Amino acid sequence: MRTAWLLVLLWALPLHGQAPERLPVAFAGGDEIELSVPGHRGYPAVEAGALEPLGWQVGRDGVVHRLLHRTGLELRFTPTSPYFRWDGELLQLMEAPYVLGGDLFLPLQLLTDFFPALLPDAYRYDGTRLHVAEAPTGEVPAPTATVPEDDRPRYVVVIDPGHGGEEPGAIGAGGVREKDVALAIGLALRRELAENPDLEVRMTRDRDVLVPIWDRGDLATEWKDGRTAVFLSIHANAVPDRPGVRGFETYFLSEARTEHERRVAAAENAPLRSSGGGDDDPDPILSTILRDLRAFDHQQWSFLLADLVQQELGTFHPGPDRGVKQAPLAVLTNALMPAVLIEVGFVTNVDEARLLARPEFHRDTARALARAVDRFFERYPAGGG
Repeated sequence: MRTAWLLVLLWALPLHGQAPERLPVAFAGGDEIELSVPGHRGYPAVEAGALEPLGWQVGRDGVVHRLLHRTGLELRFTPTSPYFRWDGELLQLMEAPYVLGGDLFLPLQLLTDFFPALLPDAYRYDGTRLHVAEAPTGEVPAPTATVPEDDRPRYVVVIDPGHGGEEPGAIGAGGVREKDVALAIGLALRRELAENPDLEVRMTRDRDVLVPIWDRGDLATEWKDGRTAVFLSIHANAVPDRPGVRGFETYFLSEARTEHERRVAAAENAPLRSSGGGDDDPDPILSTILRDLRAFDHQQWSFLLADLVQQELGTFHPGPDRGVKQAPLAVLTNALMPAVLIEVGFVTNVDEARLLARPEFHRDTARALARAVDRFFERYPAGGG
């Protein structure tokens, strides 16, 4: 598993509960200051501008806030999300940064855990005060020039055709393979969206190759880069012992409630288990992310996106509308944006397998998904989540 996700488990904030009012900071040479530590949101946080004496300067690119260290190290934060980038590496705080009165507030854990762990020559925390190896200074380099937001499309759509390469996914009647159906629809969707100048369209794969399941969400988050984005993972369903089952359904990330949802999650997470996880061991990182989803709004927006997908697929799909469902799907966990997994039909149903193999179905499905994306962006706030 990637180091960036393991950091979620290695660091735990020891200051949950009553927030301290002040954090003493001791500099080399004997100088000391105290940083105010309010608890506006129920957890201790520090105003980002107060970190200038520690060698940091605050900057901003649209909705993305930055901390630039005197050494050139850059941290990037999106308010309401606990995930941030440390010189490009994706890490997770226990709580989310937030903006209040125009000022960015950062969870105290950044200073007490991350600074000492990742910059041990510059910072040390002894449980009561933060020690800084250099004297206090306001001499911090100015933030580097940023790319004007107007030079890039406002929205990003990440298309994720499931499986690929040596991982075919479900194989059904007539040899129809899930990976082929997913790629055909994904390519058709890219063509549908390509003419819209407001959209940047990305694909996690555009040919028959295997992309590791965890990398897909990482790529989506990197491409998002602070903009408004959605993640659409395209799949086909299978129930080998019930060939009469057919229809379409769309999932968002949450705990499974039914046996069917657990079965779909097990099937779609199979590549993750085959690369090292175990069937009997729930993924601890996945469990942590599911808990954190309750603290910010990706989940509710993902539900809306799933509902719009179901509505649009229902305008042409002959199978029954099986509704919006939820499950702990690994491919959705680290796509930090509204994200859904679409099961376009059952390859184990003879009639539906024939349908899934037709170019006309790929085109109609792509058009339906494009309409759902358009309707979603009409309701989703710019820079949302």
